[in-house]
Amino acid sequence: YMIGGTLGTVWEILFNLMKLNRFVECSGSIFTAFNPVYGCGALVIVCGLKKFRRPWQVFTVGTFAGGAIEYFLSYCEEVILGTRSWNYKGWFLSINGRTTVPIMIFWGILCMLVVFCVYKPLDKAFNALPEKTFKIIGWCCFALVCIDMFITVSAMFRYVARHDGIQPLTDFGRWLDATFDNAFMRRKFPSMRIQ
Repeated sequence: YMIGGTLGTVWEILFNLMKLNRFVECSGSIFTAFNPVYGCGALVIVCGLKKFRRPWQVFTVGTFAGGAIEYFLSYCEEVILGTRSWNYKGWFLSINGRTTVPIMIFWGILCMLVVFCVYKPLDKAFNALPEKTFKIIGWCCFALVCIDMFITVSAMFRYVARHDGIQPLTDFGRWLDATFDNAFMRRKFPSMRIQ
């Protein structure tokens, strides 16, 4: 999740530099560089595709699974948070603006790179670590991701609630409003639109 999310953030920043000729914040989280879409995608890629031996198998399954995950996450964001962070309407072969066939092909290529160039070498390195060390590192990383996602999603809920004129009911909500105000949220999540 962390490696995939970080690589996804770097990819999005480079993509926006080429497309818009400017830096755009693309991490999708408050504290870390782990873009949740790419992080979740990396988890699904590794868990679902590591058993495949042939690149064409990884590409084919990755193309359809990547598109399905991107579509699903876009839908969940809109339904749960009332926001939308990407919209491919008007793009070539767009699927309800949530993904496109060319983006799905990109996911297939990315899956091949992740499985054969990232996962397999890292798996060997991780297997060389003592089991106790590996578990400690794993639990620490898991805690970091959970804290980051809890704060990020909470700040997003408050951002939408402020937009709807809903006042915070708890000290935590007031802290979120003071710490992650509208200006911060617009800067940190520039492509997120409240529906």
